[in-house]
Amino acid sequence: MTNKEAYILFCKKESEIPLFSKPWYLDVVCGEEGWDILMIKKGNEVAATMPFLKKKQFGFSLSRMPLITPYLGPYFTKKFRSAKQREKLMRVFIEQLPKFDFFDQNIHPSITNWLPFYWEGFEATVRYSFLIDLSQSLEEIFQEISSNYRNNKIAKAQKVIKIVSDRSLEEFYDVQKMTFEKQQMKVPYSFEFIKIFDSILGKENVRKVFFAIDGNEQIHSVAYLTWDKENAYFQMTGSNPKFRNSGASVMIIWEAIKFAKEVLEKKHFDFCGSVIEGIAKVRQEFGGEQVAYFNVKKFESKLLEFLYKVK
Repeated sequence: MTNKEAYILFCKKESEIPLFSKPWYLDVVCGEEGWDILMIKKGNEVAATMPFLKKKQFGFSLSRMPLITPYLGPYFTKKFRSAKQREKLMRVFIEQLPKFDFFDQNIHPSITNWLPFYWEGFEATVRYSFLIDLSQSLEEIFQEISSNYRNNKIAKAQKVIKIVSDRSLEEFYDVQKMTFEKQQMKVPYSFEFIKIFDSILGKENVRKVFFAIDGNEQIHSVAYLTWDKENAYFQMTGSNPKFRNSGASVMIIWEAIKFAKEVLEKKHFDFCGSVIEGIAKVRQEFGGEQVAYFNVKKFESKLLEFLYKVK
């Protein structure tokens, strides 16, 4: 049995595996042959796992973050989660990693110690996400939102906007394209990719698409919510710039939070981070806890490192 076959069986029994580390998710975002897994066993038990992308580009071997994937990194089973155990297991993972010209991975926020990577010559950048504790009452969560968002944007939008989920995926993608184009950026994934992605997540029942529309059926804003056992992830969003003052982009977040709490009954609502100032400020307005996570990287190719820094 290969490591991947063993990992697939393991994930069927281990319910706490994060969404982004599940085999079928990795098949979609990396391709079935585009990822591999490290596994450490203690006796007959799996102690820890660590998926990684593997890719060849321009003659270089790369392991980077896949599309639409905020976090990867190690996962530790319940018996092996002490700080000392995690540290030892991470060092084993680093030793087992294939030699890449460039390794670049976002470690899940639950991993707060990246020292084993530092000791092995990796660099790290601190990034941030915002988490809302869904164990609070809905009223408590709402009161944590800034008064401007509560009393102006959400209240204004609720008079003219309704949230539906029966519009097409193509419409969702079109609104996303508008958002990227407004920032003079190209959408990093094709509609064909999103169709496959959505089909798989829909089959696994781990996603919901929200559309904020007005009385004329015009779409103001869209959002794509995903989830695993404990967390809901605000994974993709977009807005039509023509309606930027309608408040729909704020209202749709609030509706996604309510859905995550009342329908899904998850523990946390994760905004999936952003280092873009404007986006980060919107997340802050919702009163979530700022949570750090680490992007760890290492160049084995001096040429690639030079090209990367020049770019």
